[in-house]
Amino acid sequence: MRQVLAETAPLARRWAAESCWLNPETGKTCAWYHGAWQTWRLLGIVTTLTRQAPLYIDALRPLIASGDFNRVFISGSADYGLLSVVLDAFSQKKTVPEITVADRCATPLRLCRWYAERFGYSITTAQSQIADFRSETPFDLVCAHSLLLCIPHDEHAKVVASWQRLLRPGGLLLMANNLYPEQRSKFSRFTADQVTAYRARIAAAAEACAWPAGLPAADELDRMAQAYAENTRGTVISSRAYLTGLLERQGFVLQEARFGNLVKQENHQRSGAPVAGKKEYAWLVARRA
Repeated sequence: MRQVLAETAPLARRWAAESCWLNPETGKTCAWYHGAWQTWRLLGIVTTLTRQAPLYIDALRPLIASGDFNRVFISGSADYGLLSVVLDAFSQKKTVPEITVADRCATPLRLCRWYAERFGYSITTAQSQIADFRSETPFDLVCAHSLLLCIPHDEHAKVVASWQRLLRPGGLLLMANNLYPEQRSKFSRFTADQVTAYRARIAAAAEACAWPAGLPAADELDRMAQAYAENTRGTVISSRAYLTGLLERQGFVLQEARFGNLVKQENHQRSGAPVAGKKEYAWLVARRA
């Protein structure tokens, strides 16, 4: 995967400048995020999805083997990370899925198409707000990773309702998300000192990177690190009951709810702004009633 990232990180930086979503309210784009994400993955700065991939693959294996879960909707994507995990699970069973990836930004969709073509798959992409996306044919599976941290609290119910609407009866939602038990703040941001520390962390990782050809010049890398840290703003979910209740109120029946570290290695790197206090992850498998 690092070799593939070395190929696509420069593409992501260029494509983000060309095609990232423009926020009509602020006039800003998400290029600071989508342009940097692949580079951060190449540097090993963000590894959460990589470490949590077994959760998805273990859940997908019996579903794929049943033959009843071939149509997959990937709800939001920073790049092709979640797509690669889903394709890996299907390839292990020598089954070709029908995958649709939707995101409001064209840049991650372009990366998903690149990845699918690189490995001989055909996928459908749709540039759309998740709550607005429609499909004539329902899906068997919806997969999401850390999406709710990118969405304000008051829009969570609409997104979950759209997942329920897009699934066939008996279809399943697979979702991992950050959780900060008993945290009082609603959003996470980097402080000024944390921005400085993040820039230093990126510079140190670049010095040790085994794929320097995939990196920009040092001054550009520092600019990217500062923009990423200054613009990152995550929605904090502080209650397990909030997540489970959110799904149940929108017509889901929980089949599995696990909470804790849920990663294979203790030293994995987290992606968001630092938040004081305990952090854990939620893994939820829910069926549309």
